[in-house]
Amino acid sequence: MLDEIEMRNRKFSKMLEEAIRQSNHEVINPMLPPLTVESVLPIAVMVAKLRGRYIAEAFRMVAQKKDSYPDAEQIATLREYREAYEEALAASQALEQAISRGYLELADLQ
Repeated sequence: MLDEIEMRNRKFSKMLEEAIRQSNHEVINPMLPPLTVESVLPIAVMVAKLRGRYIAEAFRMVAQKKDSYPDAEQIATLREYREAYEEALAASQALEQAISRGYLELADLQ
């Protein structure tokens, strides 16, 4: 009896997983350009630039305030840079996940 329930649950999970994959494919794929290294690389470069700007700002703060704490304006700038980086990173990770789960079609590789 337990094996039968487990088999039904697995079958249901498999069917649901495929339905979710297909739904995501149908909804997301038309929203994006053809996925090639050339079309995806700018996202990675954007994340790298935002990461670098965020880290560089921390170094600038330290250099300017060697013996004291950063002021509210410097902290606000640092926060702004971190949030921009984290949002871009999240988008990049969402893209990677969508590719790995088969939600998106990859252009032919040459």
